[in-house]
Amino acid sequence: MKCFNCGCDLTELEFCTNCGADVKHYKKIIYTSNRLYNEGLERASVRDLSGAVKALKECIRFNKNHIDARNLLGLVYYETGEGVEALSEWVISQNMRPEKNVANEYINALKNDQGRLENIKTSIRKFNKALDLCWQDSSDMAIIQLKKVISMNPNYVKARQLLTLLYIQKEEWERAAREAERTLKIDCGDLKSLRYKKEIDAVLKQAADNKRGRRKKKEEVTAVYKTSGNETIIQPVGVGETLGINVFVEIAIGIIIGVCVSYFIILPARISSVRDEANAKASEYGAQLDEKNAEITDLEARITELQADIQAQKEMIDGYSGSNGTAEINDYLMAAAYAYMDSGQDNMTVDEYLEKIPADYLDDGASTEFLDLYAYLKGGIGASVAERFYEKGIESYNSRDYETAIECLTRAYEYDPDSDDALYYLGLAYYENGDVSSAATKFNELLEKFPDSLEAQKASQHLEEIGD
Repeated sequence: MKCFNCGCDLTELEFCTNCGADVKHYKKIIYTSNRLYNEGLERASVRDLSGAVKALKECIRFNKNHIDARNLLGLVYYETGEGVEALSEWVISQNMRPEKNVANEYINALKNDQGRLENIKTSIRKFNKALDLCWQDSSDMAIIQLKKVISMNPNYVKARQLLTLLYIQKEEWERAAREAERTLKIDCGDLKSLRYKKEIDAVLKQAADNKRGRRKKKEEVTAVYKTSGNETIIQPVGVGETLGINVFVEIAIGIIIGVCVSYFIILPARISSVRDEANAKASEYGAQLDEKNAEITDLEARITELQADIQAQKEMIDGYSGSNGTAEINDYLMAAAYAYMDSGQDNMTVDEYLEKIPADYLDDGASTEFLDLYAYLKGGIGASVAERFYEKGIESYNSRDYETAIECLTRAYEYDPDSDDALYYLGLAYYENGDVSSAATKFNELLEKFPDSLEAQKASQHLEEIGD
């Protein structure tokens, strides 16, 4: 372990033997980060990819320079079909260590496999289309789209989860069970998939029990009951016998005697027995009805919970790439990253893609990985783009095209906040364009940030003129 202050190798002591820096808490942070990395590695090795993502994110939170953790996190994202997140982690890792970094191989492999890249982009677009169809209550069309997504990107966990939910909504339980099992083969620790599997298994088990009960009832052997006098004869079905005329007469006499005995002796007791049996059956049916009502209530609660989960899933995925247009925003970021990695592209092309990303999405809707990649690309093109905008702004100012000069100089100052020249000429452009208030604001900002510069003296003179 190296000292954070001087880079010297640390010993078991709580301070650096070279520079004397206190490294007690620093060691704890590094040890914690390494422990979380090992946990993420173990979870990834048994395909608990959700747990691995969680552990690796915590590892990077403690130590953002952990190269191995970022590379492994990118691999886990890639294994679950999340190409944008994977590329973000590898690009950041490459920036931290340009040489002897396995992330270079991952990025080059993606760049060389254009078919795979196109499949990832197409699957994201089709997934977003499926989400739109879900919002429009076109579940059948959404299922068709999701099947196409899975055919192009078989490990896309979110697509398989949404397909499972659609099958549940349509009560196609066996298909939902198969899809949930396939999702768990990709990520055995995904809590949502485990929860869906549990609910599906409960419904399928109840259906199997009902079917087994009906089959058993059909297989019961039936019998024919005959009464002769005071005796009851049980004759199995299918057993026949040939009776003569005398036998029929004797049976008739016995039946008449039996009816009389039954009417006067057996019938009252039988009526009482039947009444008691009917009451018992009614009580039993009442208990069964209460039990069924409880099961129905439980199933309705489960359905409500699953529907709420569907809504939450839609909203969660919608925040990534859904009906509010963020799919197109992700395409802009990916296009900017490809343009940046392509040495033949102009950095102004990267800026054009980044400029299409709305500021409100960066402030409110973007993920941490999205913001990291956005900041990295901004920083990478900052110097050259600022110089290009400055030159174009000065050219427009000299040709008295003050609107274009204001726009270009504003962009130049955004990319290079340390440029007093850009800020000064931006104030002059506002001044010459008749916007005295904005000009005064820029001149005052110049005086505050660069009080000792030559442009500050000029800005003071212009402020005096504005005041007069």
